[in-house]
Amino acid sequence: MPTLFGDAKIADIVQTIRDEAVFVGLKLPGHIVDEIRTFALSEPLHAIYDPKGPTFRYSDVSGGVAADGRPMPIGGVSDPARCLAVQKVINDPVLRSIVRKYLGHEPRKITTILDWSFASSMSDEERRRLKHGVIDYHYDVEGYNFVYASFYITDTDRYSGAHVMMKRSHKRKPLRMLFGSARASQEAVYRQYGRENEITIEGPAGTGFVQDTSCFHRASPPTRGDRLMLAIRFIN
Repeated sequence: MPTLFGDAKIADIVQTIRDEAVFVGLKLPGHIVDEIRTFALSEPLHAIYDPKGPTFRYSDVSGGVAADGRPMPIGGVSDPARCLAVQKVINDPVLRSIVRKYLGHEPRKITTILDWSFASSMSDEERRRLKHGVIDYHYDVEGYNFVYASFYITDTDRYSGAHVMMKRSHKRKPLRMLFGSARASQEAVYRQYGRENEITIEGPAGTGFVQDTSCFHRASPPTRGDRLMLAIRFIN
C-alpha cells in the first residue's frame, strides 16, 4: 500500500516522540483533507455532552449554538472510519510503522475521533459544564502505553482550537501528579516543567502530529474559527 507520508524518517520520528512526547511534521495530501472535510460536512453530528440526543449538521450551528438552541462546543461524527480517506490514514504503512516501533508491537485497539470544535464566546466554565473539559491540562491513561496521531482538517491556530502541550511531560511525573486526578492547573504544570516547554501546535489544513498523550496537553477554546480534527488512538 502506498504511503501518504513519503518523506517521513521513521526512526527519527520515533526518537523525537520518546524524547519530547510529540513529533510535529506529518502532512496529509490535499485530496485526503478535502475528502475528510467533505465527509464531516455532510454527516450527522452528535453533541459531546449528549451523544444519544438529537443529531444535527455542521450547517445548523452558528456561533456555537445549534438550530434547536442548544449550546454546542463540540459536534462529533459517529464511526468516522466509515470514510475511505480516514481508512487510508489509519492503515498508512508509514504511520503504522511509527506506531509499531513506538509501542514495541502492533496496537491491540484502534479508535478514531472526528470532531468539530465550534467557535463561540462561551466561557470556560460553560464549556466544562458541557463536557469540554479538555480545555484544561490533563494527561491520558489508556492501558499500558498508547500513542495518538492527530491531523487538522481545517486551518488551525490558537484562536481556532489549536492543540497545546508540555513537551517532555510524559516522563518523570512527581507522585502528586500520578495519584488522584490526571488533571492539573496551568500553574502547576508550569512549575513542574517550565513554561518554556509549552508549545502550541498551529498549522494549515493537513498538519499532523504524533503524540504520547501521557504528556500534559489541552485544547485551546476556539473563539474565531471552527476546527475539524481527526485523531486516531493506538492503544496497547
